[in-house]
Amino acid sequence: MTAEFFIMIGILTGSLIILLKHWPLLLIQIIYQIVALNTTNLVFNLLVVIQIIFGIWVFYRTLRAVDYFYTLELDQIERIPQKYTKGGKLGQKKHFLF
Repeated sequence: MTAEFFIMIGILTGSLIILLKHWPLLLIQIIYQIVALNTTNLVFNLLVVIQIIFGIWVFYRTLRAVDYFYTLELDQIERIPQKYTKGGKLGQKKHFLF
């Protein structure tokens, strides 16, 4: 696995983190990329695998956020029974990571 592949996966994961609006995790992602590029070959391969797994998890959380937003829209226009906006709540979240 090359450094270019690792950087590409890192950029894609970082862009999904931006969509999730979780800025501390974006900072950790950037630091992780810098540290990983300055390691030995064996450790680098392990860090690439960890980055791929982390990227898949962030992608899953992005899909969950999209589903939440779609359900919230249906909830607000009362096309489905109210779950997120029950009792005058807005249903907004600070970030969508957890």
